[in-house]
Amino acid sequence: MQFRRLGCLLLMCLMGVPLQITFAAPDELSLDKAVQLALQHNPSIDVALQQCRQGEGVLQQARSAYLPQVSLGADYGRQSIDGLTPEDEDNVGHGSIALSQLIYDFGKTTGAIDAGKFSLLATNANLQQSFLDVILLAKEAFYNVLEKQQLVEVSRETVTNYEKHLHRAKRYYEAGVRTRVDVTNAQVNLSNARLELVQAQSNLKSALVSLNRALGSNSKQDAYEVVFEHQPLHLLAQKRPAMSTSLDTLLTTAVENRPDMQQVQFLVNAAQAKVRQVKGQFLPSLQAKGRYDDYETDLSSLRDQWSLGVGLTWELFSGFRTQGEMVEAKSRFRELQAGMHELELAVTQEVTESYLRAEENSQSVTLADETLILALENLDLAEGRYKAGLNDMIEFNDAQLNLSAARTSLVSAYYGYLVSLARIEKATGVAEGLVLPEDGGLCSSPHWKEGPIKH
Repeated sequence: MQFRRLGCLLLMCLMGVPLQITFAAPDELSLDKAVQLALQHNPSIDVALQQCRQGEGVLQQARSAYLPQVSLGADYGRQSIDGLTPEDEDNVGHGSIALSQLIYDFGKTTGAIDAGKFSLLATNANLQQSFLDVILLAKEAFYNVLEKQQLVEVSRETVTNYEKHLHRAKRYYEAGVRTRVDVTNAQVNLSNARLELVQAQSNLKSALVSLNRALGSNSKQDAYEVVFEHQPLHLLAQKRPAMSTSLDTLLTTAVENRPDMQQVQFLVNAAQAKVRQVKGQFLPSLQAKGRYDDYETDLSSLRDQWSLGVGLTWELFSGFRTQGEMVEAKSRFRELQAGMHELELAVTQEVTESYLRAEENSQSVTLADETLILALENLDLAEGRYKAGLNDMIEFNDAQLNLSAARTSLVSAYYGYLVSLARIEKATGVAEGLVLPEDGGLCSSPHWKEGPIKH
């Protein structure tokens, strides 16, 4: 088929038929879609998911101790009994079935089951924490791309301004109003602005690579087009989302919702159950056993037989192995208790710092917006004075540099503020749009509910 198509294309070219070659347009990538793709494809989600499923396997192993244990066996061979007649030598086929059931072991098995349950809940909490981590990673990468896009536009505007100024300096020089120094100075500034534009474009490409990594994708940088309703620079301060939640409310929300805090608490409970499990090893185990043996032979000494009974097993001395396990289990329990307290302090610090950083970035947006207004006014004045011959090139260059710096500061502060809001969501364990399965989400992948872009 491919050769036929190629032949048809060649024939059409020879006949002069124009060919229309269309290229696939890049997919549009919104913030919601970026988060959804990250939750589906980021490898850290799959790592946490498999760890959770390992916990399911461990719990199933622990529960199996309270279920009947059935085993089958079979063998075949030649058997002879010394001191008896020759006919007591024969080929023997043997089959057996054995059944055992644990009755009671003084908490050894129940402790293992409880430890498995809490460990499974801990791995599931770790999975939910991975969801929040990936959501933050995707949002940071997405906002970073948007920031770099606008910084490219800022650099282009700077290049355009310097191109206009170079043209004006050349006209003034040709008219004998200005010296050659002004032209050379304008050319240097234009070259520097073009270099900054190249660097801004390179930074954008690097940001796209980081976004690909957050999405768990190996696509090319131009495989999709990041879409976002960019606000004009002079409206960024007015359109930024507000912070309506107090710090105290955020701290309370974090304590109630942080999956990693729930994870450590489950691990504490699992360690406590492990202590009960080890204590059970100091006491006996009671089991019911049954067995049936079937022999296919003419030997009179081998007959089919069965047995039923109850057995008690008590390990009186294990070389201090059980004592060592008890020391380990208790120390692990105390370690996790201390870790829980340490995590509480870390969560308080993370939420507080995220909140303070968001406040700082919000104020930075306001100040950068005021600075931009002044920088625009200053550039207009410097340009008018230059046209009127009242100042030199230095004043205009300073005004243009101040304007570029003000634009850059405003863009960086605005998207830094959006990132701060995303970090507050992660710090409090809340991600609007994240939908977990209705059964509690044990070892299940989430769903991201798409909605209108708010930021």
